[in-house]
Amino acid sequence: MARILSIQSHVVSGYVGNRAATFPLQLLGHEVDVINTVQFSNHTGYNAVRGDRFSASHVLDLFDGLQTNGLDAYTHLLTGYMGNSDNVRAVECIAQKLKHKLPQLTFVVDPVLGDDGALYVPRELIALYRDVLCPLATLVTPNQFEAELLTNTKITSLYTAKSACDELHRIGVPNVVITSAVLDSASGDHTLHLIGSELCLESGAKHQFAIAFPRLSGYYTGTGDLFAALLLAHYATLAPQFAALGALARACELATATLAGIMQATKLHQESTLVNVAANLPRGSRPNAMVRGFELRIIPSRHLISNPTPSFQSFSI
Repeated sequence: MARILSIQSHVVSGYVGNRAATFPLQLLGHEVDVINTVQFSNHTGYNAVRGDRFSASHVLDLFDGLQTNGLDAYTHLLTGYMGNSDNVRAVECIAQKLKHKLPQLTFVVDPVLGDDGALYVPRELIALYRDVLCPLATLVTPNQFEAELLTNTKITSLYTAKSACDELHRIGVPNVVITSAVLDSASGDHTLHLIGSELCLESGAKHQFAIAFPRLSGYYTGTGDLFAALLLAHYATLAPQFAALGALARACELATATLAGIMQATKLHQESTLVNVAANLPRGSRPNAMVRGFELRIIPSRHLISNPTPSFQSFSI
């Protein structure tokens, strides 16, 4: 059982950030404590959002309280949406303190920068993630756009995806998962690829792999947060069982199976609402009834979390 500190966003209603991560991690048998970088009424796909973004001093003050009371015996650290450079620096400080206490700490960084060609955060965070958090990380989980920003590599094929992974290895990250990428291939944009790469820092041995899975149409939010949590949960369980490389690929198969199932359940639920879904609607212009229909069906799909059946197999690249 892992003891996890999760530092990311929080919403009152819906499933993104810590709301998407906590229940799956707990259901898979791990202890989770959370520090929220924001507290919003709902995610930003809705027409209106209320709430506050928390300062780095707030984040550090909460961690200081944990330290003071001896409540900081974490085996894993998970980070998601930071929003500003000060919070990235706060996470750097927390990671260093936890690594000092437990050098073998597993640090999973979801570098939330943007998606589909659009940045969600100030551009200065790109360099901070690359130069500050990535060298401390055990595993990073960027999407295609984020991996391109972090490595200055245009990802169009499995070859260029491998090159991006290698650049992140060069920075100091032993485990890389590009969670979803649209590649130039005969399948067009109807298929997404996950690309993973695990590097043994001692021997230099490397295992690179991919998983192909169908792309579902719709406006899903929180899928990256959910995937990072699922991947951490399975990797924490599997890593001690593998004497060599291979744990990351298996963890990705399990996490992908759960995520695909939850997204399919969400799509079916949205269709049952009979709310029309128009294509290419920007954030802030999507009808709230439609956005609500696409809230991830995590609780009704808990069987898919606790008992995933891998339907998409990894293959070496």
